[in-house]
Amino acid sequence: MHEDNGQNKVIMPKLIIDESILKRIAASFTGQPITMGPDGEMLAPGIVDLLDTDHTISRWVPNDDRTGMLVLAAEACRDVLFYSERLIDSKTRRRAMRGVTVPVCKLMDVTALLISRMNDKTSRDARAQWPNTDQKTYHEVAKHLKKKRLQGPVRWVRNKIAAHLDAEAFTAGTDYLKLDDILGAFGDCVILLTLSMNYPSSWFSWIRALGTSPDGQQHIVETMFEYPICVRWITDLDGHPIALSKVILAEDPRHGLQAQMSEALNAYNELVRVTGTQLPLITMKQMIDAAGSGQNNSTTNIFLEGIKIFQSAKG
Repeated sequence: MHEDNGQNKVIMPKLIIDESILKRIAASFTGQPITMGPDGEMLAPGIVDLLDTDHTISRWVPNDDRTGMLVLAAEACRDVLFYSERLIDSKTRRRAMRGVTVPVCKLMDVTALLISRMNDKTSRDARAQWPNTDQKTYHEVAKHLKKKRLQGPVRWVRNKIAAHLDAEAFTAGTDYLKLDDILGAFGDCVILLTLSMNYPSSWFSWIRALGTSPDGQQHIVETMFEYPICVRWITDLDGHPIALSKVILAEDPRHGLQAQMSEALNAYNELVRVTGTQLPLITMKQMIDAAGSGQNNSTTNIFLEGIKIFQSAKG
């Protein structure tokens, strides 16, 4: 068996486990040693970058819809940040405002879809365990995003003169869109996505392809269904497990997403301060999980607590 880390080739990983297969391989877990990553640290290959053309490093790929939405939302945040300097510069602001409506709409759409998927009883029960301030913020911001933001001025400009060019824009004008509309939608999404990191790690699943057998008849894939356990499988070409190969300690892939959310939050606050809008700043404090307090900073589970929104002081 070999790993195709030296080839610039994309293998779409998959793992299909039904009840009969699970019973057959369940005994493989008994007494299975748990190892660290290849460098003696917790495994941390990172999350796939949709724009990365280097496929020599296999990274985590979302293995379910909810995880996919979280990753796509983070990608949309990065697209918004691409415009941040142009939004600060008064000379480029108006054109940047038009362009940024496209990623902001993508961000709103995928965030709203994630919020909708997380509205079942199990999700509501999980949020009931959050700090009261987080519960209140989540509910109020989610409601505001749905009722005020989704079909607001940002969407109109995106449809008329950003993603498309519509003659109606000549009569309606572009003054309809204010910077507060853009930053407000962006901030709402960042808050909701940041709070969504509080859900259990078992609600998000990941997979990555490592390679194939010399005869090309078997695949090696790794999955992560709950922090901190990564399982390496040998599968057939259809994704059915043949054997469990290895169990490895791994970082929660959401750590990378949390770093992106923190960057987006900082960019939002900077835009609010520099452009003089009347939007509130966003602050948050981190609470380290007691069960992970013995780990180093790079591998500790981070839980968000007490996101606070307050009106920025204007001189």
